[in-house]
Amino acid sequence: MLRRAPERTAEERLSALREANRVRFARAAAKRDLKSGRLGIYELLMDPPEELKGAKVEEMLLAVRGMGRVKVSRVMREAGISRAKTLVGLTHGQRDRLIRVLGCGGEG
Repeated sequence: MLRRAPERTAEERLSALREANRVRFARAAAKRDLKSGRLGIYELLMDPPEELKGAKVEEMLLAVRGMGRVKVSRVMREAGISRAKTLVGLTHGQRDRLIRVLGCGGEG
């Protein structure tokens, strides 16, 4: 038997839509900043903003200039990180391995 989600009021739906849009816009801005070099992947991995904590590591790596699907797949494999892993879901060890594989010990 399927359980239905509880009904939401119009205000609750509008609030959820606003929050989803805020997160989407923040992720798009972070990707632009990664691509342009205004944001370094090291800074993002070490202290992701609240809006980006649920973002996939792979998605953020793909936004970095010079990182394509093949390179990102290799980096993720070498660091032992699943494609489904989110920024907030990285363990300290995974984050350290990823930073080591990327060769970005703080300079971005």
